[in-house]
Amino acid sequence: MSVEDRERVRLEPASRSAALPMLTGHAVRAFLRNPLAAFFTLAFPLAFLVIVSTIIGDQTTGHGVPVTQFLVTPFAVFGVAQASFTLVAVDTAVLRESGVLLRLRATPVPPRTVLAARVAASAAIAGVAVLLLTVVGVVAYDVQVVGNKLPAALLTLLLGIACCTALGLALATVTRTVTATQALAQGLLIPLAFVSDVFIVGAELPRPLSVIGSLLPLKHFARAMAETFEPGAGAGFSPGHLAVLVAWTLGGMLIARLRFGWQPRGGAMSRRAAAEVIGPARSSLSAPREPGRGSPAALLGGQISYALLGLRRDPLSVFFAIVFPGLLLALFPSVFGDARVHGLTMAQYLFAGLAAYTVAVTGFVDMPEGVVGARSAGVLKRLLGTPLPFRWYVAGRVCAALIVGLLGVAVLATVGLTFFGVRVDPARLPAVLLAVALGSLCFSALGLAVAALLPAARSLVAVTLGVLLPLCFVSEIFVVGDRPLPGGITAFADVFPVRHLLQALLTATRPDGPGAGFAWGHLAVVAAWAALALVVARVRRSGLT
Repeated sequence: MSVEDRERVRLEPASRSAALPMLTGHAVRAFLRNPLAAFFTLAFPLAFLVIVSTIIGDQTTGHGVPVTQFLVTPFAVFGVAQASFTLVAVDTAVLRESGVLLRLRATPVPPRTVLAARVAASAAIAGVAVLLLTVVGVVAYDVQVVGNKLPAALLTLLLGIACCTALGLALATVTRTVTATQALAQGLLIPLAFVSDVFIVGAELPRPLSVIGSLLPLKHFARAMAETFEPGAGAGFSPGHLAVLVAWTLGGMLIARLRFGWQPRGGAMSRRAAAEVIGPARSSLSAPREPGRGSPAALLGGQISYALLGLRRDPLSVFFAIVFPGLLLALFPSVFGDARVHGLTMAQYLFAGLAAYTVAVTGFVDMPEGVVGARSAGVLKRLLGTPLPFRWYVAGRVCAALIVGLLGVAVLATVGLTFFGVRVDPARLPAVLLAVALGSLCFSALGLAVAALLPAARSLVAVTLGVLLPLCFVSEIFVVGDRPLPGGITAFADVFPVRHLLQALLTATRPDGPGAGFAWGHLAVVAAWAALALVVARVRRSGLT
């Protein structure tokens, strides 16, 4: 035995004893350094607990129990699923594709310890999410922790974490790339949350959606947790729901064990920002600019093409900008039937609301993410040394955001007109297009301003989503009833462009509205925000490069 082997054997027991807490701590620190993961796991459920509780106020059930008593569990379940399913799946895929898992396997640390550390970290983060929501609910909204059901709550939470973790590992083992894992994790979790008593609690779902939710574990986790917060006698255990969680846990563990691999499967990790600059660099450096070449139209067209190419390589952005709004437009009218919102059918109202969301998320979240990715890769600095003017790069990004926004609106129109009786007067199409174009310019400018102000690229999406999603809620984009918002919330929302873009689109798409559908007052506010953001982005242009 060589000296190195003897030294390794001598150190191995000590290394093993210290490896689990050390690797667990490392995983927790990595989570804290990932603003987007922290946002969806901790900030997102907490923000919506506060918003929904504020809107509901002091409403009670038929038994006199405050409605807020039943709001903690669905948001807690979502936080647990984010930490134990999405985070575990994506984190495992990242470690595998970057070669970290393979290198860890060559260390004295046993492979099972490496996986146990990731599971322990996700469990700790999920526990923090539940504790945070519970404390805020108890302190701010008089939520009661039912003492006689606390053991049931702890057991349900542990089984839910185990189930989500096993399924997250299983998902990571059956996908080849990080991008596919991330897109599938979010693409599965968020739609399922709507049919699993997480985002829509107590509603009568259509039979097919109800069956789908009942077959999958998230609904059983949500209902079992809700039972532990139901005031009254009893132990709070839900044997049927817990049995389903155990079955899915065993299934996920079996798949993970059979398919788990340590070696990268999809080649090198995607370098999207670098790929996006290949086109601009080649087009601008292949030959010096000569009279008649490099026209503004050609420069702009090239930048639009490469910006759209970057979006096509990001399925998660495409999902949230195009697929997700279409799913909501199809789901909400199916669930709530003939409910009306501010004098309109739900489908008619949601068509305008989700069109505003599509435009906002494309311009304010997706577009600046691509710009910041290029900045982090050094692309924008190198671009300054080419014949391509920087303004054409930015113009290409903004136009690409407009194209994607228009595509999303077209998908919404197709779903609404085909299946839910949404009507759009052809004479008002110019008003719709103006609102979409001005909204896209406004939110793209705001996204560029935020990108210029933020030095850290990793925090951008957490900031933009963390601002946009609550604003969409208080601006009544995701509203599903006629109950008015408190006056303070409405006054707050009136300051920002999301609500004004919504009102402009509602005016343009209202079937019985007068005139050509132009809401000039609301459009003026959107234009003012666009001008202010462009000034900030111009002043802070150095922050973009």
